[in-house]
Amino acid sequence: MESMNLFYWFVAATPVIVLLGCILLFHWESFKVGAVAWFVGIFAAWFFFKADARLMALANAKGIALSLYVLLIVWSAVFLYNVAEAAGAVKVISGVMRKISDDRTVQCLLLSWCFSALLQGIAGFGVPVAIVAPIMAEMGFDPIVSVAACLVGHSWSISFGSMGSSYNAIQLVTGLPGEAIGPAMSLLFSAAVFSTGFSVLHIYGGTAAMKKGAVPVFAVGSLMSFMLWFMNKIGMAQISTLAAGMSGCFLLSVVSLMKKSRAGKIPAEREGEMSFHTAASPYYAVIALTLLSQVPAVKSTLSPYYWGLDFPSVSTALGYTVDAAPSYAKIQFFSHPMLILVAAALFGVVLYPARGKCAYSPAELLRTAVKRTAAKCLPMSAGITTLVMMALIMTDSGMTGYIARGIAETFGSLYPLASPFIGALGTFITGSNTNSNVMFGRMQYEAAVTLGKSAVLMSASQSVGGSLSVSISPSTIMTGAANVGSGPGGENKIMAMTIRYWFLNVSLVGFIVWLFGRQ
Repeated sequence: MESMNLFYWFVAATPVIVLLGCILLFHWESFKVGAVAWFVGIFAAWFFFKADARLMALANAKGIALSLYVLLIVWSAVFLYNVAEAAGAVKVISGVMRKISDDRTVQCLLLSWCFSALLQGIAGFGVPVAIVAPIMAEMGFDPIVSVAACLVGHSWSISFGSMGSSYNAIQLVTGLPGEAIGPAMSLLFSAAVFSTGFSVLHIYGGTAAMKKGAVPVFAVGSLMSFMLWFMNKIGMAQISTLAAGMSGCFLLSVVSLMKKSRAGKIPAEREGEMSFHTAASPYYAVIALTLLSQVPAVKSTLSPYYWGLDFPSVSTALGYTVDAAPSYAKIQFFSHPMLILVAAALFGVVLYPARGKCAYSPAELLRTAVKRTAAKCLPMSAGITTLVMMALIMTDSGMTGYIARGIAETFGSLYPLASPFIGALGTFITGSNTNSNVMFGRMQYEAAVTLGKSAVLMSASQSVGGSLSVSISPSTIMTGAANVGSGPGGENKIMAMTIRYWFLNVSLVGFIVWLFGRQ
């Protein structure tokens, strides 16, 4: 299948079309959507892209392995939240957030735009949404708005988050040095920092909130953008998201507290109430354990201890070859986010009854959190698994690559406009900016060379587009919906809300890439 064929391109895109249709038009529940999209993917791969039974079996096995990696994070993040919520710590944390500012627009920005980005710099993989959205809901924000704001608000922080996993991936597949692609990515993200900030305001309160919050967005956005670029320039890209998110939280909090101090509105701590630091202790533990796991000496000592399956190289009858994948979706026993989140949760199980005025004993708190976690996570786990299996079938049969190639050939000289959307496609299908970079990074590099465009700029565009598209990733949306108890059809409402902001933000990046690509 050397030349592009419109019919085959449509067939390749059918699972994605069905997925979007089922969510946005028919409002199906996640497990139904996943099952139907998975079946359509199998049908298209088998009959049109000539994937045999062996390839299909291996792709599904990869999907199960990858979904296990993701679900372990989701379950453990929800478990941590339920420990804190049952102990009353979430109410304390949300109360302190209210004390920082009485302005709901500032609260929304602080949590969904700055604090969620700070968490992304440490953990990633849906953890920021799983932690921050429930806190916002507890503070009185609408649950759907809470998840949508977090999804869009932290989408600028993905590529340099998780200690730079996506940033490292784009370097590996393109061969571009970090000192070249890092600053280019940070400059493109500067536009996204501002656009996601205004998107959060519009999600919360429409045009009126955008006008009211314009000054904070410009001030905090300027600082976060500078920190993102500066950390890249000094060779510390892996912690640039962490530094940017932390600086944004600091500036917004300090300015808000100064305003309240001048007005004499800072209330005193109530006697007998759990202290903020006690309430936040498990989250401090997440930060400390994650940073500890990234210390080179610790990392090298613990890296040999992991579980992962080895998958062989396979090919379709049409000649599309999938490389062998040793230790696929590797779960590091001592640094996987699950272990860190569970350890922090168990720390809370012991700490809260001992020091936090908790109504439960440790055993009761543990049982309560486990029951609530199972009730929230079981319904959406099947949906995530089938969606990830669909993604691997599309990838390993060549369907995903065929879609991207068709986009590239169709746009021609206008390809820079489409470049971030190819990164978006990879993240939407796989749920991971890192996987998107692995899938399409090299293709973007080669397309740039063929068209005489900047390979650095186009490769940066790939990762930025993929990062912003976490806001419409079905698996991440399901995680957020489950954690705030959004009810039946919650995922559909969230995607219907986030997709418009995703399109505008990715289009802005595409326009900037096209504009600079003309120089």
